[in-house]
Amino acid sequence: MVAMRWIELRPPLLAPTLGLAAHGLHLALWGTAAPLGRWPVAGTALVLAGLGWMVWAAWCLRQARTPLRPTGRPRVLVDEGPYRFGRHPMYLGMTAAIVGAALALGSPLLMLAALAFASIVARVHVPHEEQRLRQVFGGWYSDYAASVRRWF
Repeated sequence: MVAMRWIELRPPLLAPTLGLAAHGLHLALWGTAAPLGRWPVAGTALVLAGLGWMVWAAWCLRQARTPLRPTGRPRVLVDEGPYRFGRHPMYLGMTAAIVGAALALGSPLLMLAALAFASIVARVHVPHEEQRLRQVFGGWYSDYAASVRRWF
């Protein structure tokens, strides 16, 4: 139960934890070999795009003076910037960055880490976060959620 609570409250730590564990396991199994090939340019571009998407989302939250931490109580419903396109751009950016690293390094285990991260966040954290947003913003959040997709 403690592990589930940690997963629920710490998605920003979950992404690098899964990524490092997957990369470590890859190194243990295959060393530096890339069993499915490497795509360094495409992978690096995707990592940079994911990180850029996250920075843009974080900047929008900072501009609105609302907490960046997912466990913080939101002060403002941010619906600008990347939040116009999806309700959870930070998690989308994290997932894209892991997928990009998987492509650049040729690591199928990193691809599985990205899938695991997206699945855990979608099933565990996002419902918790959206419930809190509904409690704080009521109908404003419901209208926003009805008009903007969850991911993209």
